[in-house]
Amino acid sequence: MSDSPFISLERFPYDAPEWHIQIGASNGYFSGFQDFYTYSQDLEVLGTKLCQFPQNLQDEVVLEVGERSAKCSCFVLVRAFLYDSVGHAAIEFAVDNNRKLLNHAQTNFFIRTEVAAINKLGQQLLSWLVSNDSQFLWLA
Repeated sequence: MSDSPFISLERFPYDAPEWHIQIGASNGYFSGFQDFYTYSQDLEVLGTKLCQFPQNLQDEVVLEVGERSAKCSCFVLVRAFLYDSVGHAAIEFAVDNNRKLLNHAQTNFFIRTEVAAINKLGQQLLSWLVSNDSQFLWLA
């Protein structure tokens, strides 16, 4: 694990039209990883919104897949937001594998960062979507 905060994505081959993705993140102290399915268009919308963040002080950019319940195979949350009135920003990262008992794992933490870094995350995500690279790494 890196001491530097990061968000990573890895696309597993052979999935269409949905993409099989493993997302990972760390704030330097805590980390978590979860695989899930999504459409490339959903990641494109996320990247575009991250590039344009923030529109106002209450703006949030959210990727949410599944829910925290046994009804869903997993839960993934990535949320960029401003946490004070002077424009300090953070990214919330939460994952839950929704398994039972000893196989259950979940994490929820925040990555403090700058608005410019969140905008760069969006730009890098959009570039990754059109590349042939299977792995994506953003360093906060």
